[in-house]
Amino acid sequence: MDIKLKNYRFSVWVKFLAIILCVGGMITLAYGLLNAPYFEDAIQNKDFKDSITGNDIFRNVYHELSIVAFKYKSEENIKSGATLDQDEIADTKNYYENERQNEIQQVEHNFYSTINEYQNYIYDSHIIVDSNGNIQENSDVVSKLKKKEVQDKINEAKEKKDTKIKEINQKYDKLISEVEKNAMDRQLEQYKSEIRYLNNLNGIFYSVEQNGKIILSNVTSNNMEKFFDTLPFSVKLTTNNWYQYITRINYTYDMPSDTVVYIGMSPERYTAELTAFEEKSSKGLTGLKISSVGLLNFLIGLVYLIYSSGRRCDKEGVHLVAVDIIYLDVALAVSIGAIALGLAPIVEFLPHFYRENIQYNTSVIYSIFGTIIAIGTLIGIMFVTMFTKRLKRHEVIKHTLLYKVLSWIFTRLKKWYLRVKENIGGVFRKSPLAVKLALIFGAYAFITLISVVLLTSGNAVLLGLIALLTINVLAIYFILKNFKALINIKEGAERIRAGELSYNIPELGLWELRSLAVSINKIADGLKNAVSSQVKAERMKAELITNVSHDLKTPLTSIITYVDLLKNEGLNSENAEKYLGIIDSKSQRLKSLTDDLFEAAKATSGNIAVNYEKLNVASLINQGLGELSDKIEASGLNFKTSFPAENTYVNADGKLLWRVIENLLSNVFKYALPNSRVYIDVEQTSNKVSIIIKNISAYELNVNEDELMERFKRGDASRHSEGSGLGLSIAKSLTELQGGNFSIKIDGDLFKAMIELPSVID
Repeated sequence: MDIKLKNYRFSVWVKFLAIILCVGGMITLAYGLLNAPYFEDAIQNKDFKDSITGNDIFRNVYHELSIVAFKYKSEENIKSGATLDQDEIADTKNYYENERQNEIQQVEHNFYSTINEYQNYIYDSHIIVDSNGNIQENSDVVSKLKKKEVQDKINEAKEKKDTKIKEINQKYDKLISEVEKNAMDRQLEQYKSEIRYLNNLNGIFYSVEQNGKIILSNVTSNNMEKFFDTLPFSVKLTTNNWYQYITRINYTYDMPSDTVVYIGMSPERYTAELTAFEEKSSKGLTGLKISSVGLLNFLIGLVYLIYSSGRRCDKEGVHLVAVDIIYLDVALAVSIGAIALGLAPIVEFLPHFYRENIQYNTSVIYSIFGTIIAIGTLIGIMFVTMFTKRLKRHEVIKHTLLYKVLSWIFTRLKKWYLRVKENIGGVFRKSPLAVKLALIFGAYAFITLISVVLLTSGNAVLLGLIALLTINVLAIYFILKNFKALINIKEGAERIRAGELSYNIPELGLWELRSLAVSINKIADGLKNAVSSQVKAERMKAELITNVSHDLKTPLTSIITYVDLLKNEGLNSENAEKYLGIIDSKSQRLKSLTDDLFEAAKATSGNIAVNYEKLNVASLINQGLGELSDKIEASGLNFKTSFPAENTYVNADGKLLWRVIENLLSNVFKYALPNSRVYIDVEQTSNKVSIIIKNISAYELNVNEDELMERFKRGDASRHSEGSGLGLSIAKSLTELQGGNFSIKIDGDLFKAMIELPSVID
């Protein structure tokens, strides 16, 4: 069953059903939202008397009552000026005064501008006009006719200025004087408007009592409290409870002390409001349920489409379709534009639809709206799935038109830069030093010339001075930098010549100087490496001679000694058999050393025939361990093997590979800690097989891995153990001869040898 579900998980039909679920869910959600104006009625208290809707009616009535009864009280009170806000009056007057000053300043500014025009007009006539419009002679050549002409124009301008200022003062004097009257008129108009509103209330009764006296009411009764108690819905407001009823009113007036306000509904009004409230609550609740179901269906379908986008039943990975070639930012812009174009008529039409529902065929309207919403949902789903595919492929940024355009521009700019750099910079780099210097100093001379021209032009003196100083500072810096580089090269060459091979010359200055410094540094590094190699070779040569001499001399000395003993004591001596045994042992030891030397020489030179064959590694190791069972038992070592569950094969020479393993096991027998464990593991990866042998050394391993694989190197520094010190070196050479890698690792007293050979697939 699970396999069948897995096969259908990304099928086209399931995706199609998810799209239908999304579109249907969105249409359902939109249909439910048609009742959005009634959602508040659905989620508030179902008791109409405790609902926000019911109490809002009384709050609004209280608001109007507070304006009439508490703020204005009566027309006479308004006309007396008691209701005027003196701060507001003062602010209004200050506003008019500021406006007056602004207009007067503008008139005076225009007058001064006119005088300046006259000043320009008569400039050549040697007449000067001051800021007050007075004419001053600047020369005796000014004619009286010219002076009169100018004076007449100025007098005309001054007259116009004074007239305009007088008009401005008259206008604002009137406005300021009428501020209080206008404010009072506005209050009277508002008072009358509130009275008309209260008088036209349908089915709403109210009464305001202050100090036991009725000051405002539309009810005639001797007992107001009893009258309002008979109403199906009423409230009694006092200074103790009035605030809880007006919290939703943004602007109202506090209830004075010893004041009682009654507000109530007639039975007819109450019945009508209750019926309307229940209808709205029912519509709102139905709309909420429909919207919730639609939203849930939409989200389920959308989540599945996001999860399955780009996936197929028969293929792995994220796959694209033809529409995915569209750039994401283009698709987003088109989607937003299409959705906005579709929603615009809905937003424009819905208010009219709510107000004039009977004028339209609702079935047609719902069909049109549903179609628009379905198309918009499909467009949105298309973009979401396109975006999701690119997100899964990590191509969101790269698959945008903006990225492509910027990449194209950047690529072109980079190519242009590289071309310019190559054409100009390359020519400069490849040019002889003399040409470079000529170009540098030519540029210096040109910039200096330009700077001098600017310096003497009169209009750009500061710019020329800055340029001249800058170019000279840069020139001095350039000369000093390259001169320092030349000195560094000279001093560095002297130090290297004196034997300080580790010294590196700083790579500074022009290309030629940097190149010269690099070359000398490389020569020094080469000399240092050559000296180091030579020293190491001489050290290894000395150690090799010493070790060979020691290893050959020891058994040879024993042989000579015991031969002399036999000569002296004779073959009939009781010790003769013992002496012969020792001579035989030392002879075999000497033969083994010479054989190892010969084999090491052949392995190093590669002068060994390699017969490749397909080998089962586990079988080879098990067979070898079987042959060495007596030796293993005698050693007291506990061998632990770990092989893969499946057979592992390598392409190698069986004899040579076993010789490598045998050399390692020989090391184990010689140097392993008695009664310890020895681990032989075989590991296989995709292209190689590793043979790993691990043991705990009985000797302190105070040498590194590289030194230990050198010829005649042993784990015991005293060289008292058996062995030539050639085993690891031979093992390494034989492994490499078969195309493998040989390595060792030392971790404290843990010795680990690893043989790696290419694997062969069975």
